[in-house]
Amino acid sequence: MLRPNDKVKPMPEWESILILLAIGLLGLLSFYGLRPWLEHAGWSQYAAYLGSLSIVFVIMLAWSMLAFVREGHPLTLAAFLQRTRITRPTPRVVIGSIGLGVLMLLSTLVFSPPIARAISAGLVPMPLSIPDYVNPIAQMSITEIKAQLVSQGVLPLIPLALLLNIVGEEIFWRGMVLPRQELRHGQRTFLVHGTLWALSHAFQYWLLPPILVGSLALAYLVQRRRNTWVGILGHIVNNGLPLAIIVLMAG
Repeated sequence: MLRPNDKVKPMPEWESILILLAIGLLGLLSFYGLRPWLEHAGWSQYAAYLGSLSIVFVIMLAWSMLAFVREGHPLTLAAFLQRTRITRPTPRVVIGSIGLGVLMLLSTLVFSPPIARAISAGLVPMPLSIPDYVNPIAQMSITEIKAQLVSQGVLPLIPLALLLNIVGEEIFWRGMVLPRQELRHGQRTFLVHGTLWALSHAFQYWLLPPILVGSLALAYLVQRRRNTWVGILGHIVNNGLPLAIIVLMAG
């Protein structure tokens, strides 16, 4: 855990809430504003989705860089990696990260059927004109998803979008925000951090139950290991494995 010093200071509650509101608003504007605007401008559904959310991740990276500079650290890669706790992953970190990614995937699989039933029963209202690829009741097969990705020409772009997603979120949330929250909240930081990170995904509020499970588990392991690689590798397993299945196993 980082120690309080003249550069890295504890994050007060109001700043954590402000970050949640800012990132949450960016997600809402991206998904419900920019995404449909890009579609009307001629972008395919998947390209509009990936492009609009990628802008949010770029903003997170820029925010992280600005915060790093404002804290007064030496402007070197080594200093940045140390500040964001991107240190060499140990075997325990790698194994824990893989387990974390599997847990996040399983939580999605477990919660998907009851979420779909709740939506079908009208218990969970859905936004109008929600795209099938984020609609739990659409029930698209792997073959159908791959066919859409290929027909829209976005399959080669997905690795770049995933990279921006993982790097942007992990550097910002786990690298810059979590260490400062630890100085404020101590051992219960993972509860605060995991809850806030989950709520930042409120633009897809129907998916919050599995997101919350994964967020709390991720925050706990990153805090325990004090290594951002936990989140990076866990994110890769959770987000990258479904893509690998689509590319390699679908006909």
